[in-house]
Amino acid sequence: MTLTEIARRASMPVSSVHGIAHQLADEGLLERGRGTFMLGVKLWEIAIRAPGTFGLRQAALRPMERAHALIGHHVQLGILSQSEMLYIERLSSDDPVVNFTKIGGRLPWYRTSSGILLVALGDPDVRARLMDESPRPGWPSMPMDEASMRQWLRRVEHNRFVVSEGFVHPDATSIAVPIMSPWNSAVAALAAVVPSQGTDVEHVVATLRRAAREAGQGLADTLTRDDA
Repeated sequence: MTLTEIARRASMPVSSVHGIAHQLADEGLLERGRGTFMLGVKLWEIAIRAPGTFGLRQAALRPMERAHALIGHHVQLGILSQSEMLYIERLSSDDPVVNFTKIGGRLPWYRTSSGILLVALGDPDVRARLMDESPRPGWPSMPMDEASMRQWLRRVEHNRFVVSEGFVHPDATSIAVPIMSPWNSAVAALAAVVPSQGTDVEHVVATLRRAAREAGQGLADTLTRDDA
């Protein structure tokens, strides 16, 4: 962004933003372009070491690789960030089914199997708030009406996995399972994006669940070592 764009987004005077942006650039948190600023490498380095990203990704990567080898299509790892799914890792094949997610990318929670899963298994107050904030007539539509979505969330809470067909693309189905923390909370979703036709859903769910258990144990071991 240019300094003017940053100032407008931050609701601050350009003169103030000028000094702050150049100071952040000197520290490596931003990088200067031709009349613009972008996120710096040092900022990325700090962020990726956060427990919610680096530790989780590290714990999940090998189980994801094994699951990916068995499933043969996209396998991705995401966390719920406010009202959106944030994807922190993705493995793909040479000829995968269509998938619009990308590492570091975001999608509205109600448009993804992972988001629906984490909202269903999360704090009831957060679930109620997100449903209250969900699109209404005149907004980009949800994939189903509000009553159906609430019913589905209750069913997901019981089943602890999600199969969503054609939410993002008619040829793609997304299947998601939770990665549980040592405190029995769903901290992330492990998902596969597979063809809507010809997929053995039970096999994919079982494969993802096995990988999610391994990732959860790896995360628990990491947290135990950090505490020590």
